[in-house]
This record gives sequence, C-alpha cells and structure tokens, in this order.
Amino acid sequence: MIIIGEKINATRKLIAAALEARDTKRIVQTAHQQVQAGAHYLDINGGDPRPGKEVQNITWLAEIVQAHTDVPLCIDSADPQAVKTGLSLAKKRPILNSISLESARLGPLLPLLKEFDCMVIGLLMSDRGAPTGAEDRLRNAAELIGKLTAAGRKLGDIIIDPCFLAIATDAASGRGVIDAVAAIRKEWPEVHIGGGCSNASFGLPKRKYINLAVLTQAIYHGMDVGLIDPTVPDVIATIYAAEAAAGKDEFCMNYVRAEREGKLA
Repeated sequence: MIIIGEKINATRKLIAAALEARDTKRIVQTAHQQVQAGAHYLDINGGDPRPGKEVQNITWLAEIVQAHTDVPLCIDSADPQAVKTGLSLAKKRPILNSISLESARLGPLLPLLKEFDCMVIGLLMSDRGAPTGAEDRLRNAAELIGKLTAAGRKLGDIIIDPCFLAIATDAASGRGVIDAVAAIRKEWPEVHIGGGCSNASFGLPKRKYINLAVLTQAIYHGMDVGLIDPTVPDVIATIYAAEAAAGKDEFCMNYVRAEREGKLA
C-alpha cells in the first residue's frame, strides 16, 4: 500500500500554530515521525483564508519538508495558485491532492496536469455534492477518469478517492463506499484507489476502531493508497495483516518481514 502521511495539515491546531509561528522544529518533527512510521509521501496543506497566505504557507512547507526528508510531496489545496506553487517546488514526482468533478475545482486545476508531471487524486465529489452510494460513485469515477486521461494522465497515475463519509449520520455510507471500492477496482484494474478512511468515524467515540475496520475492508476490496496518520498505534500492523489476509502478500513475506523489522509492535 502507498501511504500518504496526512498530519502536516493546517486544519490541525498544532500545525496551524506552527505555520503562523514558522515553527520549523514542529514541522520537521511531524514529518520525521510520519516517515519513520512508514509514510511514502507527505501531504502538505497550508490552508489559510487570508489573501496570498496559502501560497506563502505551501512555499514554506515544501522547502522545510524537502530539506529534512527524502520522500515526495502530496500537494493538498483547493487554491489553484498554491497547488501550482507546490508542484513547481517539488523535487520528486509529487501527487496533486485533489481534483474533483466540482466545476469550481476541476476547471482551474485540470490544466496543471498538462503543465506538471504528477500523480493525481480524483475525489468523487461533484456539483451535486457528495456521492450517495456505490452506483453514484461509479458514475462519478467514470466521468472523472475520462477527464483525467484526456488531460494526459495514465490510469496508473490516477488515485480515485471514493469519498469516505461519516457512518454515524448515514448507516449505509460505510457499505456504499466499500462496494464502490470493489466496483472501481473491477472496472479499472490499473487505477489506484484510496483516501481518508478516518472520515468514516467522525462523531463517534473510540474512532480508531472504526477506522481500522473500514481500512481492513477497503484493502480487501481493492484499496491500495491510504491518506492516513501512520503513527497511530496498530494502523501499520493492520495494513500488513489486511494485505496478507486478502491474498496480496505472497507467502505473507511482507508481514513476516515487517515483524522482523519491528513494524508490527
């Protein structure tokens, strides 16, 4: 599984404070912790409503994170100029997080795929809002994949985020997204699938257990990218175990190797 470390995000209070104070130590510590826990990419989000501030934030984050780690960046922003700035500063092939079918997002961001060599996360949101079930997600996936390939992305460069929604407000949303993962995997075997499973547990106590349950089922049905916090206890062990149980780990060699390397502790 491709693991994208999600913690360097301005929606988190500690990161927002670090951005405001230009606290290099906090950002570097967070980046190192995620990489050491198993992150293959680091998501950076410098969201700020003040004019021009998000571009400044993404510039600072890109420079700091790349100066102290050797993993590629995942540029996370709804601001086209901030995305462009982040992609232009990337020293290794980055991920653009994310494009959706929402016209306000699709129009400004799609041209960047012709300008920069990057992978891209396609979020299955549209102008109608969040998808409501597996069939809705499959329709959105077909439309979005068509637009992304037309812009020059190969199927293997596309990560479809099926929209993990809170199960506390809609009991069917958990099953809907898992069924969608299976359907997308069947229809487009080369496309990557993944997103933030933790959204499913929003509003519930002991969120970790819901997150791990959703993660396990999604892996079994074809999810191969996780936008997660790899430092959360048991999450990395769960990924190795789920891949082994799903037949995605020949002779369970990755699982055994992870144990030898202390990754299952």
